[in-house]
Amino acid sequence: MVSWLSQHTLPRRLLSILLITTLAALMLATAVMWVPLFWLLGWGFPASRSGLRCLTFISLFLFCEVAGILASTWLWLRYAISANTQSEGYLRANSALQYWWADTLRRGAERLFRLHFEVTGQEALEGNAAILLPRHTSIGDTVLPMSFYAIPKAFRVRYVLKRELLMDPCLDIVGNRLPNVFLNRVAEDMGPELSALSTLAATASEQETLIIYMEGTRFSTAKRQRLLESFQKKNDQKALRNAEQWTHLLPIRPAGALALMAGAPDKDLVFFAHSGFEKSSSFASLFNGGWMDTTVKLKFWRIPASSIPADDAGRRELLINQWHRMQDEVDAMHRGVG
Repeated sequence: MVSWLSQHTLPRRLLSILLITTLAALMLATAVMWVPLFWLLGWGFPASRSGLRCLTFISLFLFCEVAGILASTWLWLRYAISANTQSEGYLRANSALQYWWADTLRRGAERLFRLHFEVTGQEALEGNAAILLPRHTSIGDTVLPMSFYAIPKAFRVRYVLKRELLMDPCLDIVGNRLPNVFLNRVAEDMGPELSALSTLAATASEQETLIIYMEGTRFSTAKRQRLLESFQKKNDQKALRNAEQWTHLLPIRPAGALALMAGAPDKDLVFFAHSGFEKSSSFASLFNGGWMDTTVKLKFWRIPASSIPADDAGRRELLINQWHRMQDEVDAMHRGVG
């Protein structure tokens, strides 16, 4: 069903907008019940105290979705009347809406869950926009590149996203107005997908950063274990050895990053390690209180374009070596070192 909807824009958007607006209306209409209920539960059962904050955050997410849908509709009407939906002003306005959506969610989570952010390696963020390569462990870490890199530096963002995210109406509508690629990760022929990534990178300016999650999906111990078993069955000893060392990460899928590097050979690479969101891989897991009073640690480091090998084999090896460093950085964060 999701695969079919990803290929049919109108029914997908009608369904996703209907679902989001219905959920938002239900949350608002029932707030007079769930707010006092979860407040009282928090007093009687301390373990449930994060419940009210979680429901409030989900309500904030739904508000951002509805506001984003309305704002994107207004922008389209405003620019369509003057036939300027391909103009620079239209792109800037949609980028600003994207910034607002991401940073509102990050600030809301910061206040509701009393998050504290510690950032190191900020010198790596200086200079022209780069190809940003973060680890991926939670629904929460997807807004961090916007809040801590793109917005402070006034960079536009070009995302490589999985096609399943088209079911989020704001990502679908605004994401398709801006230069992004929604990747079909299970395509029988990945050639057209990788060609689209190379084009995405080749047309990016010095003020546009490219973001791709090389793991392809959020980390979990179960996913990591399945991949280890897969490498064992295939007798892929090199992949198995690397995966066994990456206890906090999933093995990288380098093809997408290599396509971006081929399209934009003059762009530096910026790697982005972080910890603190591991216990909240989905909205459902927010209720476990894993975000409460969490210190989220972030670290960036940069590889200049001049240090990147010119051939694919050398670039692949560089990515693997940096993923070993990613493992070390995350492990140090977990151990409280540095």
